[in-house]
Amino acid sequence: MKTYEFKIAKHFVSALINDDESGLTDDEGAQLWEWEQNLPNHYHLKAQMHKVFDVSPDEGEDFTFCEVCGLWSDCATLTVNYI
Repeated sequence: MKTYEFKIAKHFVSALINDDESGLTDDEGAQLWEWEQNLPNHYHLKAQMHKVFDVSPDEGEDFTFCEVCGLWSDCATLTVNYI
């Protein structure tokens, strides 16, 4: 299993976990799609690995740089597990 951690703005969480982009603007949806396309892939391995997203909301505010949109935002830690 391969694991990666990212800091993402909390308003992107529902789109990733629940596949629900209704809370995103069209531009935010496009940013998220582009970010997902650039995630590491592990198709070179014999068996295709699948992405599993897990979010650990940081306690309190974590105002930091969002790796999806490139802006400062209240973020959560997103773990991407390839299984």
